[in-house]
Amino acid sequence: MKRIMTLMCMVMVASITLLGCSNTDDTKKNEDSKQETTKKNEIKADSKATYGFKDVVDADGLRIEFTKAELLEAEGKKDSILKLSFELSNPTADKKGFTAINLEVKNKEGELLDVYPGENYGKEIETGTTDKGAGYFMVKGSAPFKVTYIDPDHKEVTATWELALQK
Repeated sequence: MKRIMTLMCMVMVASITLLGCSNTDDTKKNEDSKQETTKKNEIKADSKATYGFKDVVDADGLRIEFTKAELLEAEGKKDSILKLSFELSNPTADKKGFTAINLEVKNKEGELLDVYPGENYGKEIETGTTDKGAGYFMVKGSAPFKVTYIDPDHKEVTATWELALQK
């Protein structure tokens, strides 16, 4: 009886040890996989390329990712405002400014949308930080929308995204 108990204890200790080791390896693999995914999604801005949702575009050190495009109601007029949500990060050693006013938005027909006067994002992103925000535009025409970021320092197109509406 004593041998059976000792044997059972040894089996339990071995099982716990093996489970502990495998969880550490699995966690490490998951972390490595997440890092690879993040690196794959980061793209150096190319003014001739077109990006989409979840593409993290490095625009001269400022990383921009559009996360959602949706139509909002305003003053009783359905679908009159386009809300573009984005995430920003600054891995550089300098502050980086970003404002939704530096976004040029065109509809499917190529018409330029006016900036909606409201709570449009505009801030300096501190070194090593991330932030979320939104820009608002008056809708005319139909989706998809081409969103172009114009570098405020050089007054030139840095990156363009083509964004469909999401619900």
